[in-house]
Amino acid sequence: MLQNDIGTGRQLPVTAVVCGACCPGLRSPPTRETFIEMASKTKIELHQNMEEELQREHLAAEQRMVHRIQRIMMECHREKVQAVEEARAQERHIAQEEIQAQRRKAMEELLKAGVTVMKDQKKSVSHLIKEKEHAMNVYYCVAQRQKQEEVQEVLQEAEKTHQATLGNVMDKLLNTQGELLSMAKQLGIMTNWKDFLEEELQETRVAFQNYINYTFPKLSPGHADFILPERKKTPSSLITQENQATLD
Repeated sequence: MLQNDIGTGRQLPVTAVVCGACCPGLRSPPTRETFIEMASKTKIELHQNMEEELQREHLAAEQRMVHRIQRIMMECHREKVQAVEEARAQERHIAQEEIQAQRRKAMEELLKAGVTVMKDQKKSVSHLIKEKEHAMNVYYCVAQRQKQEEVQEVLQEAEKTHQATLGNVMDKLLNTQGELLSMAKQLGIMTNWKDFLEEELQETRVAFQNYINYTFPKLSPGHADFILPERKKTPSSLITQENQATLD
């Protein structure tokens, strides 16, 4: 009698599946329980792998989103500071150029006015200088106010851009949060499946142990371990990951 191998699909003899040719003196137990045990182990390993993969994707998605938000916030801050510095530097440069031009013009006018003052004695040089200084101060105040308005416009535009970028980031964050909630829901479903499979596996082992005790009542303790070996202990790494997932 042949039986399909679950892992490879090949057909193997039933006796080879259970114990091979190592114990010819024992009767071969039925293969249904053996296959149930193998199927249960395969299901458990599959769900454990899926659970680990979901946890890795969950952590990777959170890290990518945090890095993306930090990078966008830093870029917005850097652009805002750069815009302010450029506007202030341009304002100082234009003001200095205008002052120098006004000084040159004032000196030229003073030279021309000096000839006139010397001719008609109608205006004093000091009065003319005060008038020119007043005109220069007025012009400088007007120019400074205009540049301040321009800087304010640049800052407002940078703030609008920053708010728009932040809004996009928040939208992406909400979408990612929804995806994480969906993954958490799937993880909860898989955990329920794991508990169900664990209970089913335990019941199967108990039933199989009862069958061995009934079929081979004279076997000493440990002689039937090749048929129903002891369960392996859960690796410490899986226990740590499961505790971390519970805390999250």
